[in-house]
Order: sequence, then C-alpha cells, then structure tokens
Amino acid sequence: MKKVVLAISILAVILLEIFFEAPSSNDVKFSIEHKSNSTIFKHSNSKEIKSVEFETAENFFVTPEEYLSEAKGIRHCKILPKTEDELNVWLINANENGEPYEYIEDVLSRFEDCLQRDFNNHNFVEPLMKAIELGSDDAVAMLWTISEKEYFDSQHLLNLNREETIMQRDKFNKLKYQLSESIAVAGGEQAILRLVQGYQHYDPDSGNPNHLKVVAYADFGLKITQNDSFYLKLDFIKQRTLKNINALERQKAHGLTNRLLDRFGENQINH
Repeated sequence: MKKVVLAISILAVILLEIFFEAPSSNDVKFSIEHKSNSTIFKHSNSKEIKSVEFETAENFFVTPEEYLSEAKGIRHCKILPKTEDELNVWLINANENGEPYEYIEDVLSRFEDCLQRDFNNHNFVEPLMKAIELGSDDAVAMLWTISEKEYFDSQHLLNLNREETIMQRDKFNKLKYQLSESIAVAGGEQAILRLVQGYQHYDPDSGNPNHLKVVAYADFGLKITQNDSFYLKLDFIKQRTLKNINALERQKAHGLTNRLLDRFGENQINH
C-alpha cells in the first residue's frame, strides 16, 4: 500500500511539472524525497518569490462567473504561504504532521496559481459584489460564508474603535440582506434560502428574529421553484415557523409574499 501511495505521489508531482511551463532559473521548483518509506515534499529553490501583479482592470472580466472566480481566487490565495520561505516552513510542518499528500499537492498547485496574483490584494469582496450586481446567485451564497473578520480585513477595517466596529458590522449585515433580496426577487434560490435561514435568527432592521419574513420569503420560494429539494427545505422551515406567528402576522406575511411575486414578475418581463 505504501508503494502505491508513493507511486501516486511521484505521478502527481510529474503532472504538476507537465501542467506548468518549464521554469526558468528564477522560478519555483518542487521536489520530493523518500525517507523511511514516506514521501517528503520539498521546495528546491532558495530564492524568495516576488509576487506578480495581476491585472484587475474593470474591463478584464465580463461575466458574473468570471468575477466570482476571481473573488474565490483572491480569497484562496490570501490564506496560502506568500513566499518561498513561508512555503518551506509550511511544507516542513505538513510533512511532520502527516498531512495527506493530496492536500499538500493541492496547496502546491494553488501556490503556483497564486504567484500570478498580487499577494497584497486581499479585497476579494470587490469582484464578489460585481458578480452579485451582474445577477450571480452563487456569489450570494459565497457572501454568506464570509466571516466578519474576513470582511473587515479585506476592507482594511481591523483597527477601528468599538463604536466604528459596531457601525461597520451593522453595515455589512444590512448589505448581505439587501444584496440577497435583489437576487431573490430575480428567482435566485440560494438567495431565497439564505434569507429564510437568516431571518430565523436576525433581521438587520430590528436586530431580532423576524418570523413574518421567514414565512413570506419561504412562501415566495415555494410558489416559484421547480426544484423538489429546494421546495422541501422551504416548506419544512415555513411549517415550523408558522407556529410562532399569529393570524394578523400570517396575513401580513401573505401580503409581503404577493409583493415579492409582483417584483419577480416584473424582473421576468424586463429580462
């Protein structure tokens, strides 16, 4: 079994070398050593890597998929080692900790890709917002995975005082809901589900759960979807939440659902 793993590891590195262009004397090279029947990934060049500025001109991307891909790329590169020295330290720790070779191989591959980017550019939120502006439901789903710390870091907001931090946190939360609503009324199922789940715990307008909006958005999604799995998720949440609202609130939820359906219909006509 160890021989099989060893062979696969060697093949993976060979494929990496084939995939990328042959490096010059200043490029990064990777090698593997074999000690005690184990595979050791090693960085073979001792020169520090200089990041290459990556063009992000406004007209460089066209589709929401391209903007979303760029956002994911910047976000992934942000957590990787930035220099050859950092990578060597990471590889030593990874080998000592017995990390799976597949994981190490993935980091090496992504490190090569990130060399083509500006390591100082941490603002993955900007292209992500552009993807949402262009109608990407997948971008909304990614937006909801961003932690407060990630957002603050990307926007250079880590050194704020307490009052400013609270203000920016509220601003970020409201932005998530507003952008999600804009995609939801266009039929974005992930945006609808995120709103339904979000309003169960927090409404940025009040700071409290909003069961009325949970029912309204769930009912809206139920009326427009053709996705059985999505339907079942929404219906489960709706039925559970209906127990927490009275007759008047149900009536208001029904009115909100109708308004959402009207906006959805307008979007369908315009597109």
